[in-house]
Amino acid sequence: MVTREDMRLLLQVAEWTVQSHRHVMSTIRELAGSEEHYLIIARELDRVKADNARARSFHVEATLTLVEWLIIVDFYQWKCAYCQEKPFEVMHHRVPLHKGGTTPSNCLPACRGCCTRRKKKPPDPAPLITPTENSKG
Repeated sequence: MVTREDMRLLLQVAEWTVQSHRHVMSTIRELAGSEEHYLIIARELDRVKADNARARSFHVEATLTLVEWLIIVDFYQWKCAYCQEKPFEVMHHRVPLHKGGTTPSNCLPACRGCCTRRKKKPPDPAPLITPTENSKG
């Protein structure tokens, strides 16, 4: 489980990646403070980059940042947005990627089971809170 303190640190590292426009993994490892935090950042950065690249290949919006994704995942407590029981495994697009793009309002964390069933109605999008607002709580 990711604590509030862990989340603040993850957001600080994510903000650095956005501000510096660089993804120097050795610097990210140092900023993360622990191997566990580094692995979370590296995995989620890869996930965001891959889904943004897929969206660009369809010529649709690709605006999701690592900071925004971490806020969304944290809003759902690192669990599937649909069942709220299992840990999330994939980034699911509420509107299919080729139509809706990879944007904060279109991306949800999901477990593989809920993602493949598609019978469940997608929950409302997470309200996007700026990182400084998120770190106050």
